[in-house]
Amino acid sequence: MSRILDLAQLRSFLLIAEGRSFAEAAELVGRSPSAVSLHIQKLEEAVGASILRRNARGVEPTLAGERLLGYARRLLALNDETLAAFRPSPRRSLRIGVTQDIAESVLPALLRRFAGEHPEAELILRIDRSLAVIEAVQAGGLDVAVALHRDTPDNLGTVAEEPMLWIGSADWRDRMLDAGGLDAGGSDGGRPAVPLALFEPPCSFRTAALDALSASGLPHRIAVTSPSLAGLRAAAEAGVGLTVRTRHSLTGPLLCDVGRALSLPPLPTAAFCLYARRDEAWPARDDFLELCRRLG
Repeated sequence: MSRILDLAQLRSFLLIAEGRSFAEAAELVGRSPSAVSLHIQKLEEAVGASILRRNARGVEPTLAGERLLGYARRLLALNDETLAAFRPSPRRSLRIGVTQDIAESVLPALLRRFAGEHPEAELILRIDRSLAVIEAVQAGGLDVAVALHRDTPDNLGTVAEEPMLWIGSADWRDRMLDAGGLDAGGSDGGRPAVPLALFEPPCSFRTAALDALSASGLPHRIAVTSPSLAGLRAAAEAGVGLTVRTRHSLTGPLLCDVGRALSLPPLPTAAFCLYARRDEAWPARDDFLELCRRLG
């Protein structure tokens, strides 16, 4: 049967080996001097050696005791560190920033899981564009953010990758197909310009859409500009313009991926990354970070 060292006995030994009297050690550990003496006796039985000896000045470690000292310090430090990791932090709000795509798709599940682990936590949510929430993390206004990729020191890595899609209404797609598609010319030989519903710049989705259409030679125009995802979705559902987002925006029966049917040019992949200050850590924030890392 393997022997297991008792941490209370180690703590009593460490106090005495570092110069405390038995009475002082007993007071510090909340035991009687006789209980501390029993600690030393039991510890000597466990290691199979005498660990303290008396001299003219009091008590000092034996050679075996000196070897035990280093182990005792490490074991007690690890014990204290482990308990500290699970000690409730002073109550503070966890400030979370996410893009609108994440807010409408995966954020509810994230919050549900987090609340199960931290039912008393107070959350402050900010739903905004990627650049805004990333800058808020850098400025200390947010504790964590999930946003599109930016090369910043606070980028903790990619947590999800999603292909960008051309999103529009099924009615608009069908009308375009009936008319011969985007390559069909009118009586004057001109092709119809692709109407777009996009965020204001800077926006990775906007840049991807305009670059792809320009590279393919397809004429296009900005039909709708909106600061909100709801505005882009309304424009797309109404057939006023196409937008570029991820599959998370394909909500409801009216919207669909129209890219393949209309032979629209391919789009890049959107990388969603995790952002947080590296110089700060606390259990609630770190638990939320870990949940975010499981997005993919």
